[in-house]
Amino acid sequence: MALFPRMMGEGLPSIVLNPIQIRVKQEVANKVKTGEYDFESVFCAVCNADNPECIAERDRYGLYFSVCICKQCGFVYTNPRMTQSAYSAFYDNEYRPLYVGSEVAGEAFFREQQKQGKRIYEFLDSANQISTRPMRVLEVGCGAGGILDFFRSKGHEVMGIDLGSEYVNYGSKHHSLDLRVSTLADFYCKDAIDLIVYSHVMEHILDLYAEIKAIRCLCSSQTKLYIEVPGIKNIHKNYSMDAMTYYQNAHAYHFTLHSIRALLKPHGFAMIAGNEYVKSVFSIGDDSFSQRDEYQSVLYYFRWNERFRWLFPLSIAGVKRTLKRIKDRLMGN
Repeated sequence: MALFPRMMGEGLPSIVLNPIQIRVKQEVANKVKTGEYDFESVFCAVCNADNPECIAERDRYGLYFSVCICKQCGFVYTNPRMTQSAYSAFYDNEYRPLYVGSEVAGEAFFREQQKQGKRIYEFLDSANQISTRPMRVLEVGCGAGGILDFFRSKGHEVMGIDLGSEYVNYGSKHHSLDLRVSTLADFYCKDAIDLIVYSHVMEHILDLYAEIKAIRCLCSSQTKLYIEVPGIKNIHKNYSMDAMTYYQNAHAYHFTLHSIRALLKPHGFAMIAGNEYVKSVFSIGDDSFSQRDEYQSVLYYFRWNERFRWLFPLSIAGVKRTLKRIKDRLMGN
């Protein structure tokens, strides 16, 4: 019997979609059905085991999306997943319209990125990782560059790379940011980088080993690495205690703070600060962290959310969300 029957098989979207999202979702579904978007089976990225257990078969848009938990170590990952060529075509054609609900880059998206930049800056500041001198900041997967714009407003030198030319061009043209269409492997900077930012990017990268290796090559002993991903042990706060509003077909991996540390430690990174949101900052060094099996703890967490998700409106997070919606309506937002 399936661990979570509600999450198996075909079904309706778990979130409200606008007309653009409905159209694009159908386009993706058709490409999956015809085989234009092909799939591949993969091993666990943390322990390299081939011992998956399926826990979901569709995402929040109602698209086919097979999520597995590794029975060896408890890492949660998408398997089978779209191949790199299929993902590349998806990002070129459907990703932004499906996820953002808009066909083109705009100022509203840029402002949301600025708010995210403020949150990242405040987290780093609380961990005493903001230098008193101007830092050289690189963001990988920068989009239109709103995060970098906030750091620039604080006096730091910023640069960003992304594969989405439309968003890169928007930030470069309208906000005079140093943004480039590039992968990290192709990126070159002759000067030392003080801070590398990955904000909601790592979960999209298929070859984590190669990406982390490329990051390591850019790091000096003083470089800080900020990684933020959706935390699967934070679904009770950020996703209304409902995993079906969290699952997204573009995500290849689903992290806990523990699994992020497990992936980075073999490359010589030590965690400075982190939480289950997941927000985390690392530097080069020895980490006293010891990897453990998360299989039981992750399943317990998912089962707990499934059992009590109907109580979310009465939780602190639920009440705060309701009050925010009321405030937004009163303010006309």
